[in-house]
Amino acid sequence: MIDLKKARLPQAVKVGGSFYKIHTDYKYILRFRELLQDRTAGLTAFDFMYINEIPAGRLEGITAIYDFMNPPRELPRSTGEESGDIVLDYDKDAPYIYAAFLEQYGIDLVDTRLHWYKFLALLHGLHDTELNRIIAARLWKPNGKNGEYEKRQQKQYEAWRLPQPEDNEPDEALDDFLAQLEG
Repeated sequence: MIDLKKARLPQAVKVGGSFYKIHTDYKYILRFRELLQDRTAGLTAFDFMYINEIPAGRLEGITAIYDFMNPPRELPRSTGEESGDIVLDYDKDAPYIYAAFLEQYGIDLVDTRLHWYKFLALLHGLHDTELNRIIAARLWKPNGKNGEYEKRQQKQYEAWRLPQPEDNEPDEALDDFLAQLEG
């Protein structure tokens, strides 16, 4: 992620032993994420991510950008209590993400270019915004009591909960992508 000892944030990915400069603005990464879910997108659909040269190993390039998009985080450590539920959707929550950045940082995301790693750091640092309240509602778990508080929380949970992939249904897009990676 962000290394404060370095003068610049990463601007390229390594593919086949060579570095390829990529677009690192959060808007490009959000489009890349969206394309990963598109079952009809071919490997060339991801070429927009490269600035100058496109690697011959497109699949390896997509994997490298995917790794760039998901930098490892040491904190918070896993406690084993994570539900695995999806609590943030960049498309559905876009107005709340926009409002939170404007409210907390004075950053207008529509008019701003922002490196993906900066975007993630700022997103993770948000507090006391409507987006935080929405995510908290999505993370809520019942405690077994049927009081008024529990009923209100259940209503908020149902109002804000995002569609979740069914545990017993395989994610075909992910399976196709992994199959391509394996050859």
